[in-house]
Amino acid sequence: MGTTTAGRRTVTVAVTGMHCASCGLLVDDCLEDVDGVVTSTTDVRSGRCVAVVGGEVTDEAVLAAVAEAGYAGTVIDVVPD
Repeated sequence: MGTTTAGRRTVTVAVTGMHCASCGLLVDDCLEDVDGVVTSTTDVRSGRCVAVVGGEVTDEAVLAAVAEAGYAGTVIDVVPD
């Protein structure tokens, strides 16, 4: 998990296929394994994951981590911090 603050942004992803708290934890774990991801918080009820990432982390890398967890994701919002 990286801690770079340059170009930090918040990426919100709609995640489909999650059914329980363990699903959300798995998504968070996979995202937080990506170098440059600062934090990840997934809400299974809303089907949303909010990740704070460094500027070097692409949307594609975020979606690849969601896919690694076994779910489909779509970036729905990106906000520079």
